[in-house]
Amino acid sequence: MQFLGQEQTSLALALGLSGVALNVLWPQLKGRTAMLAVQAVSGICFLAHYALIGATTGSLMNLLATLQALAAIPLGTRPGFRMVYLLTLPAIALALAFSWTGWPSVMAALGMAGIAVGRYQLNVLPFRIILMVTIPFWVGHNLLVGSLPGLLSDTLVTASSGVGLLRVMREARRRPVAA
Repeated sequence: MQFLGQEQTSLALALGLSGVALNVLWPQLKGRTAMLAVQAVSGICFLAHYALIGATTGSLMNLLATLQALAAIPLGTRPGFRMVYLLTLPAIALALAFSWTGWPSVMAALGMAGIAVGRYQLNVLPFRIILMVTIPFWVGHNLLVGSLPGLLSDTLVTASSGVGLLRVMREARRRPVAA
Protein backbone atom coordinates (compact mmCIF):
# COMPACT_ATOMS: atom_id res chain seq x y z
CA MET A 1 0.00 0.00 0.00
CA GLN A 2 1.27 3.50 -0.83
CA PHE A 3 0.55 6.64 1.18
CA LEU A 4 1.90 10.02 0.09
CA GLY A 5 4.36 8.20 -2.15
CA GLN A 6 5.68 6.02 0.69
CA GLU A 7 5.35 2.23 0.54
CA GLN A 8 3.62 0.82 3.64
CA THR A 9 4.36 -2.90 3.97
CA SER A 10 1.93 -5.07 5.91
CA LEU A 11 4.40 -5.37 8.80
CA ALA A 12 5.09 -1.62 8.87
CA LEU A 13 1.36 -0.94 8.82
CA ALA A 14 0.63 -3.53 11.54
CA LEU A 15 3.34 -2.14 13.82
CA GLY A 16 2.18 1.41 13.21
CA LEU A 17 -1.44 0.53 13.91
CA SER A 18 -0.39 -1.25 17.12
CA GLY A 19 1.35 1.97 18.14
CA VAL A 20 -1.82 3.89 17.27
CA ALA A 21 -3.93 1.69 19.56
CA LEU A 22 -1.48 2.17 22.42
CA ASN A 23 -1.31 5.92 21.81
CA VAL A 24 -5.09 6.14 22.06
CA LEU A 25 -5.00 4.13 25.29
CA TRP A 26 -2.38 6.02 27.31
CA PRO A 27 -4.23 9.37 27.59
CA GLN A 28 -7.20 7.53 29.12
CA LEU A 29 -5.09 6.12 31.95
CA LYS A 30 -5.15 8.04 35.21
CA GLY A 31 -1.72 7.30 36.64
CA ARG A 32 1.50 8.79 35.34
CA THR A 33 3.37 5.46 35.65
CA ALA A 34 0.77 3.58 33.61
CA MET A 35 0.75 6.35 30.99
CA LEU A 36 4.54 6.19 30.68
CA ALA A 37 4.64 2.38 30.49
CA VAL A 38 2.13 2.32 27.62
CA GLN A 39 4.05 5.13 25.89
CA ALA A 40 7.22 3.01 26.10
CA VAL A 41 5.55 0.07 24.35
CA SER A 42 4.05 2.39 21.74
CA GLY A 43 7.51 3.84 21.16
CA ILE A 44 8.82 0.36 20.30
CA CYS A 45 5.99 -0.13 17.79
CA PHE A 46 6.65 3.21 16.10
CA LEU A 47 10.42 2.71 16.21
CA ALA A 48 9.97 -0.40 14.07
CA HIS A 49 7.28 1.20 11.88
CA TYR A 50 9.46 4.20 11.02
CA ALA A 51 12.51 1.98 10.45
CA LEU A 52 10.53 -0.13 7.97
CA ILE A 53 9.38 2.91 5.96
CA GLY A 54 12.86 4.45 5.97
CA ALA A 55 12.14 7.32 8.39
CA THR A 56 15.41 7.05 10.32
CA THR A 57 15.01 10.15 12.49
CA GLY A 58 11.49 9.15 13.51
CA SER A 59 12.78 5.69 14.36
CA LEU A 60 15.65 7.04 16.48
CA MET A 61 13.37 9.53 18.23
CA ASN A 62 11.04 6.69 19.16
CA LEU A 63 13.97 4.73 20.54
CA LEU A 64 14.74 7.76 22.70
CA ALA A 65 11.05 8.12 23.54
CA THR A 66 10.98 4.54 24.82
CA LEU A 67 14.12 5.06 26.91
CA GLN A 68 12.82 8.38 28.25
CA ALA A 69 9.44 6.95 29.18
CA LEU A 70 11.14 4.17 31.14
CA ALA A 71 13.59 6.59 32.78
CA ALA A 72 10.75 8.98 33.67
CA ILE A 73 8.76 6.38 35.61
CA PRO A 74 10.86 6.60 38.81
CA LEU A 75 11.33 10.40 38.69
CA GLY A 76 8.72 11.04 41.35
CA THR A 77 10.02 8.50 43.85
CA ARG A 78 13.75 8.39 43.12
CA PRO A 79 15.20 11.88 42.57
CA GLY A 80 18.51 10.39 41.40
CA PHE A 81 16.77 9.38 38.19
CA ARG A 82 16.44 13.06 37.26
CA MET A 83 20.07 13.01 36.10
CA VAL A 84 19.60 9.73 34.22
CA TYR A 85 16.58 11.22 32.48
CA LEU A 86 18.34 14.50 31.67
CA LEU A 87 21.19 12.55 30.05
CA THR A 88 18.73 11.48 27.33
CA LEU A 89 18.29 15.11 26.20
CA PRO A 90 21.64 15.52 24.40
CA ALA A 91 20.85 12.26 22.62
CA ILE A 92 18.06 14.07 20.75
CA ALA A 93 20.61 16.39 19.13
CA LEU A 94 22.96 13.49 18.38
CA ALA A 95 20.16 11.46 16.78
CA LEU A 96 19.14 14.50 14.74
CA ALA A 97 22.69 15.00 13.46
CA PHE A 98 23.18 11.28 12.77
CA SER A 99 19.95 10.86 10.81
CA TRP A 100 19.62 14.29 9.18
CA THR A 101 17.17 14.38 6.26
CA GLY A 102 16.01 17.99 6.49
CA TRP A 103 12.53 18.99 7.62
CA PRO A 104 11.39 15.48 8.64
CA SER A 105 14.35 15.36 11.03
CA VAL A 106 13.65 18.84 12.40
CA MET A 107 9.99 18.02 13.03
CA ALA A 108 10.76 14.70 14.75
CA ALA A 109 13.46 16.28 16.93
CA LEU A 110 11.22 19.19 17.97
CA GLY A 111 8.40 16.77 18.75
CA MET A 112 10.76 14.61 20.78
CA ALA A 113 12.19 17.59 22.66
CA GLY A 114 8.69 18.67 23.65
CA ILE A 115 7.81 15.17 24.75
CA ALA A 116 10.99 15.10 26.85
CA VAL A 117 9.92 18.27 28.67
CA GLY A 118 6.42 16.83 29.17
CA ARG A 119 7.62 13.54 30.61
CA TYR A 120 9.87 15.39 33.04
CA GLN A 121 6.77 16.84 34.70
CA LEU A 122 5.66 15.08 37.87
CA ASN A 123 2.19 16.63 37.81
CA VAL A 124 -0.18 14.96 35.34
CA LEU A 125 -1.86 18.18 34.13
CA PRO A 126 1.25 19.91 32.70
CA PHE A 127 2.45 16.50 31.49
CA ARG A 128 -0.71 16.14 29.39
CA ILE A 129 -0.74 19.75 28.15
CA ILE A 130 2.90 19.72 27.02
CA LEU A 131 2.48 16.41 25.22
CA MET A 132 -0.51 17.81 23.32
CA VAL A 133 1.58 20.81 22.21
CA THR A 134 4.10 18.44 20.56
CA ILE A 135 1.53 16.82 18.26
CA PRO A 136 1.80 19.39 15.42
CA PHE A 137 5.52 18.62 15.09
CA TRP A 138 4.75 14.92 14.71
CA VAL A 139 2.00 15.74 12.20
CA GLY A 140 4.62 17.58 10.14
CA HIS A 141 7.04 14.67 10.40
CA ASN A 142 4.39 12.11 9.49
CA LEU A 143 3.20 14.10 6.48
CA LEU A 144 6.77 14.49 5.24
CA VAL A 145 7.67 10.79 5.63
CA GLY A 146 4.28 9.49 4.49
CA SER A 147 3.28 7.64 7.67
CA LEU A 148 -0.44 6.87 7.62
CA PRO A 149 -0.34 5.23 11.09
CA GLY A 150 1.59 8.24 12.39
CA LEU A 151 -1.05 10.66 11.13
CA LEU A 152 -3.84 8.47 12.41
CA SER A 153 -2.11 8.35 15.78
CA ASP A 154 -1.68 12.13 15.83
CA THR A 155 -5.38 12.63 15.13
CA LEU A 156 -6.63 10.09 17.63
CA VAL A 157 -4.12 11.08 20.34
CA THR A 158 -5.26 14.69 20.01
CA ALA A 159 -8.86 13.64 20.60
CA SER A 160 -8.02 11.13 23.33
CA SER A 161 -5.66 13.57 25.06
CA GLY A 162 -8.34 16.24 24.97
CA VAL A 163 -10.76 13.89 26.71
CA GLY A 164 -8.12 12.92 29.28
CA LEU A 165 -7.19 16.56 29.86
CA LEU A 166 -10.81 17.55 30.40
CA ARG A 167 -11.23 14.69 32.88
CA VAL A 168 -8.16 15.78 34.89
CA MET A 169 -9.30 19.41 34.88
CA ARG A 170 -12.81 18.41 35.99
CA GLU A 171 -11.39 16.27 38.82
CA ALA A 172 -9.12 19.14 39.90
CA ARG A 173 -12.13 21.47 40.15
CA ARG A 174 -14.00 18.96 42.32
CA ARG A 175 -11.21 18.74 44.92
CA PRO A 176 -11.69 21.00 47.90
CA VAL A 177 -9.30 23.93 48.11
CA ALA A 178 -7.14 23.98 51.26
CA ALA A 179 -7.77 27.02 53.45
